[in-house]
Amino acid sequence: MNNNIENDSPQIFSGVVVAATLAPLLGFYTLMITHHVSRLSKYWDQFIHSYGQWIPGSVGSGALGSTGSYSGKEALALMVWFCSWAVFHYLWRKQDLSLKDWLPIFSGGLLLVSLGFIHPVIDPVILLLRDLLG
Repeated sequence: MNNNIENDSPQIFSGVVVAATLAPLLGFYTLMITHHVSRLSKYWDQFIHSYGQWIPGSVGSGALGSTGSYSGKEALALMVWFCSWAVFHYLWRKQDLSLKDWLPIFSGGLLLVSLGFIHPVIDPVILLLRDLLG
């Protein structure tokens, strides 16, 4: 009787977990930043909108109206999400990264991006940055 059971299951590295959680976080930050940038300037609003004009309903004035630059914000956020996921997954697929260290960073990032979507909280910061940058 052989009690040595050979483990044939592949090793799963934690780098793919960090890549899969960092990518949507970067996508959320992209959505937040493009949202605030588009509010500050008509030029940037139209520039951001140009990335999403291919999405049905992004232009026009039907019964449902138009989503406007929101389509561009979503398109840019999805591009950042998927591209960063592919890059980070490729780079970290065979690395063991500390999930214990990553969890507070990820949680803090989620809290910060959530606060970034609450206008009474973030608007004074955005207006200060606008005044500082000109």
